[in-house]
Amino acid sequence: MTETDQTPLLILQNWFSPAFPIGAFSYSSGLETTIHRGDVDGRASLASWLTISMLHGTAFTDAVFLGAAMADEDVNDLCLALCAGAERHRETTELGAAFTSVMRQTQAITLPSGLAYPVAIGMAARQLNLQPQPVLAAFVQAVCMNQISVAVRTVPIGQIDGQSCLLSLAPVIQQAATRAMATKVDAVGSFAPGADLCAFEHETATQRIYRT
Repeated sequence: MTETDQTPLLILQNWFSPAFPIGAFSYSSGLETTIHRGDVDGRASLASWLTISMLHGTAFTDAVFLGAAMADEDVNDLCLALCAGAERHRETTELGAAFTSVMRQTQAITLPSGLAYPVAIGMAARQLNLQPQPVLAAFVQAVCMNQISVAVRTVPIGQIDGQSCLLSLAPVIQQAATRAMATKVDAVGSFAPGADLCAFEHETATQRIYRT
């Protein structure tokens, strides 16, 4: 079965599954540092962190670039330029390269090299004629789920608390996807300095579990 034989729902479930072989689980996007500093220590503080990321931080700007790539806009250079720090840049380029490789080897979808992760997703989604709203919502939820998985393993919070946190954030996920779809690239921006500073600090951490 190829991607074109599947429904859009199955395609998105595949792309954003933890089993999809791009290694997304190995990145925390600075959350590991935040946990070690004690700023995220349970379900409530985790939900607050994720809300900021989805509405004002990297998750939101990445969703904007994903949507722009689906509209065939040339946004890769800008997406990479707006990465806050070396680790964020490495994270998006490594995930983008892995996603590009999987698409080429399993689905015969050819993408350029050097793509940021959200841009690679957007370009593949465009080739498959997927609709922007479900792709953006699935992407933002996947970012959220990966961060919750980091917290479950590192805080730790229980798996039930993790699922409860995800369900409570469903309206935020939809809001982020809707805003991202309506935001033009020339208006994109983020303001999550706490998250950015934690990402910077993680670059020089001597002990770490996650790559970012």
